[in-house]
Parts: sequence; structure tokens; C-alpha cells
Amino acid sequence: MDSALLQNLMAGAGSSSQFIGGLVVALLYAVIGLLSAIGSILIFRRLFQGRWEQIFWTSFLVVIAAFYLSFAAYFGASTHAWQTEVVGVVVFLFCAVGGLFARPAIAVGYVMHGLWDLSHSLSGSSLAGLPITEIPLGYGFFCSTYDFIVACYLMISATAWHESGKFDLYFWRQLH
Repeated sequence: MDSALLQNLMAGAGSSSQFIGGLVVALLYAVIGLLSAIGSILIFRRLFQGRWEQIFWTSFLVVIAAFYLSFAAYFGASTHAWQTEVVGVVVFLFCAVGGLFARPAIAVGYVMHGLWDLSHSLSGSSLAGLPITEIPLGYGFFCSTYDFIVACYLMISATAWHESGKFDLYFWRQLH
């Protein structure tokens, strides 16, 4: 469970070797999130061009938000935690729909999802009195790093989303 790791790191609970081990786990997952985001950006920028890239990033936000429903199922979350997670997915769905019309809306959606990941890591099974589901060890570090990098990319990218674009399954043939 990720919340125990983060809470122990922040409180300094456990032995110094546990602290160092936890710190290494957190840094490892953050680096994996960074590398995953960079790889995703490079690949999907070539695979989906113009409007297709916009559609991909908006759809992907909904998919990663829905991961929390699978965590709720896997960890046997309470009915109230399910309700909280469904509301979260709906909020990200609205951000995604807004992202179809304005790039900043999808970037804000990714920042909010990164904060959602961190809130699960920081708060354990309750967020401001609302029950939430547990997440796997390291997931909050991985996913928040991924989300924040993607949000930065979406804000600085000069991709012409207003163009019809294309979907190129064979993009690697042009890499020579």
C-alpha cells in the first residue's frame, strides 16, 4: 500500500534503513514515471498527429482515471470509496471533454490527476473525510510524475491540434 510508504517517509517512522529503502522505492517509481512520460510523448506524438494527438491525450486521461476503479475492485474498497472514485472519474471525464476544445483544460486535468494520485498516497484510506481506495506500492509516485510531465508537455507543445492530422501506425518507417 502506497500510503503507508509515503506516511512513513514523511513521519520518519521505522528504522533508518527502512527510511532509506522507502526513499529509494519512491525515487525509483518517480524515475520510471519520468521515463514513461518521455517515452509516451515521443511515441504518441509520432503516432497521432494534429487533432488525433489531442483525442489521444484526452482519452488517455479518462483511462488512467479509471484505474482507480480497478484498484477499488482489487483492494475490496467500501461502497463509499467506490462512490468517491466514480466521482473522481467523472471529474476527469469533464476535464477530458473540455480538453477537446481547449488545450489548457486537458493540461489542468493531468495536473489534477497527479494531485489525485498524491492525495491517495498522502491520505491513506480517507481524503478530507471521504473514503478512498488503496493504491499499489509506488503507484502514486509513478503516476503523479507521469501526469505532471505530460501536463507540462501539453502546455508547451506547439502541436497544431486545430489541424485534422493523421493517425500513422507505421511511424517508425520514417525514423531512418
